[in-house]
Amino acid sequence: MKITDLKCAVMGGSPIIRIKTDAGIDGYGQAEWFKPYLKAHVLFYKDLILGADPTDVERTMNRIRRMGSFKPWGAAVSAIEVALWDIAGKAANLPIYKLMGGKVRDKVRVYNGAIRFPMAGQEPQHYAENMQKMMESKENFSIIKQGVAFHSAMMRDVPNFFYGDVQSVGRHPNRGLMTPAGFKHLVACIEAMKEVTGDKVGLALDCGPGFVVSDALKLAKAVEDLNLMWLEDMVTGDYTPYVMADLYREVTSPTSTPIHTG
Repeated sequence: MKITDLKCAVMGGSPIIRIKTDAGIDGYGQAEWFKPYLKAHVLFYKDLILGADPTDVERTMNRIRRMGSFKPWGAAVSAIEVALWDIAGKAANLPIYKLMGGKVRDKVRVYNGAIRFPMAGQEPQHYAENMQKMMESKENFSIIKQGVAFHSAMMRDVPNFFYGDVQSVGRHPNRGLMTPAGFKHLVACIEAMKEVTGDKVGLALDCGPGFVVSDALKLAKAVEDLNLMWLEDMVTGDYTPYVMADLYREVTSPTSTPIHTG
């Protein structure tokens, strides 16, 4: 079996991937919502996978994976891999989990990172109200992730949130040292959300990128007693083509608060 075509269509804001083969088996995948611009990123890989055997998933992915390490390229590469596994499962007439070694668990805990409600403002009560709405949503997620600080309008709408001029062009372009008032405001918003979630729902926070190391560690220490699920992309992360693992080590080692990036 060989790959004969790679197509991408944007449906409802989501890039939908279709890989065609000479055996008449098509595979489908979906890239991150809402990222319509990813269509061009997906099609960038077309010439690199044509002619490959889609059932040799790892061999085919080795052609492109090294060029998809960071956002947004990683989303495009992942969608292609999903489509490859779809073909492999159809060709073998097996569910994909069987091809990956079989069932390990009957259910997987997932979090709400995309089903959102408009924020009424950037004050603690607004974050509490918004969190309450997400908790009442029909999906009944057991973990909810909310954007704060440099991953929200907080750094733009809260006066003197950080030392620096707010940039409006680019993907998460703002970063800098937070003012004492800005840091206090951030913690107050987190505490307000935690009062709503209590122990019923896990609270995770998408924070940046944008933090300097000292503020990242300061925040991680300040919220230790809240037992957050995690703090995400504090120093680097979204659309940052490097990780700076040495800086994250300085943040993660002294705190018990889980910290994610990637």
